[in-house]
Amino acid sequence: GSVIGQDNGVPLIDQQSGQPVMDPNTGQPVWREPPGMKQQRAYAIGAHMSYQLLDEQTEWEPETDKLLHVLPIMGTAFRKSYFDSSKGRNASLYVSAVDLVVNYNARSLERAPRITEEIMFYPNEIAEKERAGIFREHEYGATPNADGDVDAPIEFLEQHRWLDLDDDGVKEPYIVTVHKDSSFVVRITARYETDGILFNATKGIIQKIEPIHYYTLFQFLPSFDLKGSIYGTGFGRLLLPINESINTSLNMLIDAGHLANTQGGFIGKGLSMSAGSLRFQPGEYKTVNVTGSAVRDNIVQMQFPGPSPVLFSLLQMLIEAGKEIAAVKDVLTGEAQQANTPATTVLAMIEQGLKVFSSIYKRIHRSLKEEFSKLRRLNAVYLDEEASYRDGEDWKSIKRDDYAKGAGVEPFSDPTMVTDQQRLGRASFLMQFANDPMMNGLEIRKYMLESAGIDNIPRYINPQPPPNPAIIAKAADLELEHKRADAEVAYKRAQSLQAMATAINQFAQADKAVGDTHVSWIETSLKAIQMQMDQALAAPADQPPMQAAPVGRAPTAVKVPEGVSGAQANLPTNPAAYMAAARNGNLPT
Repeated sequence: GSVIGQDNGVPLIDQQSGQPVMDPNTGQPVWREPPGMKQQRAYAIGAHMSYQLLDEQTEWEPETDKLLHVLPIMGTAFRKSYFDSSKGRNASLYVSAVDLVVNYNARSLERAPRITEEIMFYPNEIAEKERAGIFREHEYGATPNADGDVDAPIEFLEQHRWLDLDDDGVKEPYIVTVHKDSSFVVRITARYETDGILFNATKGIIQKIEPIHYYTLFQFLPSFDLKGSIYGTGFGRLLLPINESINTSLNMLIDAGHLANTQGGFIGKGLSMSAGSLRFQPGEYKTVNVTGSAVRDNIVQMQFPGPSPVLFSLLQMLIEAGKEIAAVKDVLTGEAQQANTPATTVLAMIEQGLKVFSSIYKRIHRSLKEEFSKLRRLNAVYLDEEASYRDGEDWKSIKRDDYAKGAGVEPFSDPTMVTDQQRLGRASFLMQFANDPMMNGLEIRKYMLESAGIDNIPRYINPQPPPNPAIIAKAADLELEHKRADAEVAYKRAQSLQAMATAINQFAQADKAVGDTHVSWIETSLKAIQMQMDQALAAPADQPPMQAAPVGRAPTAVKVPEGVSGAQANLPTNPAAYMAAARNGNLPT
């Protein structure tokens, strides 16, 4: 079962206010249908219908087996799904394309005006239907070509068609069952329900009646004619000319080999021999009458060259052509591959070999979906109010109301995974990434086991080992060490920021205390120092320059080594630097 649409639940609505009813204790809405209910219903419907098909409907599995064997040959098969009132359950029967008559130009079964099925009933089955009120009573007499067998089956025609039995000008869908030999109508039943009638209120007339469809079409390959008939094409039609050519070639090769082995020829009249075959014993000689020549001259052997190599090559070519048409590959027939063949290569070979088969299975999947929808409708109409079914080892129950409320829930089959080889090929491809740190290795291994069909997977997976205490302690020590280093760096950074902030604050306080007077005094002092430096730099080398005295003191003489200028004596030449050195007493001596 699958859920289509939202599954957020349906809250309970207050009739007066039109608002959702809230639980006073929890403050949460009261649900008329809680969230996730559609998913639960979908699972129950899927499990119940699987139980019906595989356990209750004992004919479904063998009938499906028959259908899938006939379908590739005929190209067309039908399945009839209906409620069997005599058994009280659904029924699904295979119907051969030979027994179901539909107009060849019909585009679909749903649009066909008439569908006629040839049905055989045994006399005992007819009597049961008459006693149940399903068939009208009738004296059928002896069955033709039965050779006096009173239990021979009797042939009926069940026609799904449109009839205007109430003379209102509108044809309604009915099922009419007729005895073929006598044309006696044994049953007429409606093929629609009241909810399938579309009424046009504006015109006051019935606009349309939606019929109930019983038959599901299975196609192997679509029809190759231009109009697109509902009758498909099978391998029986595609391979028939090739098979006939293969049979002819094979017969010719066998005949040529037989003639080459048996030999034959002519015997001259001059050779007198007893008629019939000759038997020889070791050392025995036969007497023959030969007139004037050797025996060999009177016997002419026909030349039979044996099987033709050209004909044998043609046979091989025809067989290969048949394989290509049937899309049969060695990897699909079970032939072992080399051990070192990569999984991706095998998967690609399988995909290539399944090109035609996958498209065929798509059509089968489409037909299965239609059949399951018919069976689901039958459950919504005819199922008991509460029915039991087995899900694994448990017995559960489902209600007819679950199918009635099952809007957005439908049975399905999976067309994407048609072989175990495909699934294993994908799992083998994923196993390359099992140890990739960016992939979930455990889930990849689980998928590999699931693809191999292994049951009870948890028993094969070791529980995750507990963490090593030593590793945990070492990791904690490293984390603590990192935290300490980070704290020390942060502390030093805070100290640096604090010292910088203190210095800035002190500069700001000093500038504020000095004020404009200090600035004027600095400018005057700078000019005086600039003049003194110019005189010192311009003086001869043997004359000691004047040392600028600290602020508030007279400059003193500075002894400079002989041959050294003031600049070479590291005297500050920048006025501001000279003033700062003089203030601090750092001028060179």
